[in-house]
Amino acid sequence: PATLGEAFERSLARTLAQVTALGQRVEGGDFSLVYQPVVSLRGDLRLHHYEALIRFGDQGTPFPMIRMAEEMDLVCALDAAVVDRALDKLLAVPGLVLAVNISGRSMSKPAFVTHLRQRLKSSPGVRGRLIFELTESVAVGDLSEADRHIQALRAEGCEVCLDDFGAGASSLAYLQQLNVDVVKIDGSFIRELEHDTRGSAFIRQLVRMCGEMKVRTLAEMVETPLVEDVIRKAGVDMAQGWLYGAAAREP
Repeated sequence: PATLGEAFERSLARTLAQVTALGQRVEGGDFSLVYQPVVSLRGDLRLHHYEALIRFGDQGTPFPMIRMAEEMDLVCALDAAVVDRALDKLLAVPGLVLAVNISGRSMSKPAFVTHLRQRLKSSPGVRGRLIFELTESVAVGDLSEADRHIQALRAEGCEVCLDDFGAGASSLAYLQQLNVDVVKIDGSFIRELEHDTRGSAFIRQLVRMCGEMKVRTLAEMVETPLVEDVIRKAGVDMAQGWLYGAAAREP
């Protein structure tokens, strides 16, 4: 039988190989983006924008790769590569509006934000057409510094959305200390509205609080007309989910 040391060495070698492979994929742009529509609930469900979601080959969920990138300090490079790809798409498709996910770790890095601002300045045609969704999968350490970075990106004509709101313990602190444009309500709350009408009270109160702060709201994972009716009556501004379309290769 293998000793503990041998098992550890095998595990370490396997992890290093996975990290090397991920780094090569990021550097080589070996990933694709798919696009899921986000609609406005104000009026006739017109398209508001698309969220650009990363995919690695034929794999299903990209979250294990994203989590590895965060744990192995590759997430800034991954986020930068996704933004670069999204900017190329925006330049190629006039009028298109995209949202891209940015890790809290990336948003905390001055060099990363400087890179984004340089890319935005060199692509004036995308002004007003790029939204950054700040994910809560990695906690933001210095909220005041992160807010300075957020305001720098907003000054370049980008909106910033606080993603996964309610899923993590830091959500309220983020909303209190980060000056953002949109709050995306975590899908776990939205899905429960199908069976738990008490959840609508939470949504109504969140919408009211955000409204007082001049922050718009977006509900994800909207899958049925019943749920759409609940969030519309609660005053949610935008919606995303299978009811409006799955993520597709072309917007």
